[in-house]
Amino acid sequence: MPTAAPIYETILLDHRGGVSTITLNRPPLNIVTPRRMEELHAAFDLLEAREETRCVVLTGSGTRAFCAGADLGDEARHNPAEGREFRDSGRRAVERIETFPKPVVAAIRGWCIGGGTGLAWPCDIRVAAESARFRAGDVYLGIIPTWSIGMVRLVHYIGRNRTLDTLLLGEDITAAQALDLGIVSRVCPDDRFEAEVARIADRLASGAPLAMRAIKEAVRAQYWDNPDRAAVLEERSAQRVLASKDAKEGMTAFKEKRKPTFTGR
Repeated sequence: MPTAAPIYETILLDHRGGVSTITLNRPPLNIVTPRRMEELHAAFDLLEAREETRCVVLTGSGTRAFCAGADLGDEARHNPAEGREFRDSGRRAVERIETFPKPVVAAIRGWCIGGGTGLAWPCDIRVAAESARFRAGDVYLGIIPTWSIGMVRLVHYIGRNRTLDTLLLGEDITAAQALDLGIVSRVCPDDRFEAEVARIADRLASGAPLAMRAIKEAVRAQYWDNPDRAAVLEERSAQRVLASKDAKEGMTAFKEKRKPTFTGR
């Protein structure tokens, strides 16, 4: 008998062709909770194993917020062990998104704050509606960013100076400013947002899976290891990818002037 689809309480999961969408489903703010983090981990595990999924879109329900971070009242009530467990869960989510073998797109509307940035910024492609707003103002709450994003990864994403501007000033950042900083990949008008996200996701889903994974691994190695390690990964991946059926299909389709059909093999 087929395995029953999991039932989620705080997220929605749906599939359209090769694109699977995870929606944080607690509008209007879609705050992060321990339960939501558990369900996100479970959803990414499922989608990694699901061969039909070639690209994942991560978004929030409604238009007010992609994710406005954690409930500060809940965080204040955590005992030290619970707080550490929640932070560790956040770090695992960031790591899961960044190392996920398939491309992940963040589709950002409304506010993206605190833990929301922890889910959006490690995504491979980050698409923001013009109305999107970002904030990393932890220092003005007397706390610091965690989840190994602001003080660990952001400097690799956007550079030392821009990271300090973002974290020390803690000011609201418009979508246009986020694009200039490099926090998002592109910005589009609100009325074209969903269509543009779908276009980008469909394009990513049509790419060669082995090549996509190899690129993600080598780029990440540039800052977690070093350029030499990245070069080793590049050559190892090149040998594997160039010998794949997808490589043969891609080059044959190019010669025949048709769209390739990749199988991930």
